[in-house]
Amino acid sequence: MSTATESIQTRASDQLDRLISALAAGRGGDPAIADRLAAAVARRRRPLHIQVAGRALSGRSTVLRALALLSAEETSPVDQPGMPDPVLDGDLVIYVLAGAPQAADQRLLATLPPGRGVVVLNKADAVGARWGEAVAAADRYARELGLPIVPVVASLAAHTRAGTVDAADLTDLRRLAVGPDVPSVLSADLFVGTGSDQDARRRLIARWDLYGVDCALTALRADPDLSAAALIQILHSAGGIDPLHRLVHRRYEQVEAIRGGELLDELTRLAARAVPGDGGHARELIENYLIGDDALWAGLCAGLACPQVAHLAAGYPSPAPADADEALARATRWRAVVSSDMPPAARRAALRVHNGYIRAWERMSSAGL
Repeated sequence: MSTATESIQTRASDQLDRLISALAAGRGGDPAIADRLAAAVARRRRPLHIQVAGRALSGRSTVLRALALLSAEETSPVDQPGMPDPVLDGDLVIYVLAGAPQAADQRLLATLPPGRGVVVLNKADAVGARWGEAVAAADRYARELGLPIVPVVASLAAHTRAGTVDAADLTDLRRLAVGPDVPSVLSADLFVGTGSDQDARRRLIARWDLYGVDCALTALRADPDLSAAALIQILHSAGGIDPLHRLVHRRYEQVEAIRGGELLDELTRLAARAVPGDGGHARELIENYLIGDDALWAGLCAGLACPQVAHLAAGYPSPAPADADEALARATRWRAVVSSDMPPAARRAALRVHNGYIRAWERMSSAGL
């Protein structure tokens, strides 16, 4: 999350706290509405509930370690005989496959709301002889499930997160890579072999797995002078964890933005319930907040995260426009989207994006005077 985004969220939080205090005031406020808003804000501010789910032996725990999601919850295994399936009610669900999705996987994944799921094809090194075969399988399963799928080798990714290629490992790997007897990496037993260096080979397998050792040997054959730092970077990349990190982070931000939109919806409902007149100004207080910069920015982000229209912003490098001209161009485009034939929820999301870019254009234009 960028520093600018954090600053906006901090300012919005301060404004919400002041709004709650003003609504709770005895004269002109509405304590009942203040209580409802305080509860809605508390829901908005709670940490995201992240679940890591999948079948037994799919590698849920290893994926959890590789991603370093300290606050995530690992669910019970899916489709265990005599056991109920876990309830996937997290704000974000990371579902781990170790092969083709089965009927139980499809059934559970179908219960996820749009935009709340990420699927991991773990043990991608076992899918085919080349990484491209794992990518092709992930693409095929993604079309089948209607969810993004990232191939990874979580065991190698977890090793590269937790350790380094030490001097002993590097010496042994170089010797095996360029020596006269190139070891087989078709299986762990074949790699260990029967020679005098079995202990060293077992240590390499234990630390880097067979796939990691294979990648390291290939890299060192191409460049025997690779440093330990360069080799660990190669192994980290070979684990495929970075694309998964980026997808999880993007989904996290989208879910956070959608929650911001839900809070705006609640504020709109509370304003409609407030009784005007008789010295009360609860509706005015809420409506003034809703037309403010921070609320319009939250609405813009929520609109861009709406699964029904998110694809229309796929080319934006950032939600924020670079200048007034770009803000106006985006606002014009989203106005056309609002005018098109689409479901009410999608139209509301597009209108929020349009209104947010209009406000950005106004602010950027005035700043440039």
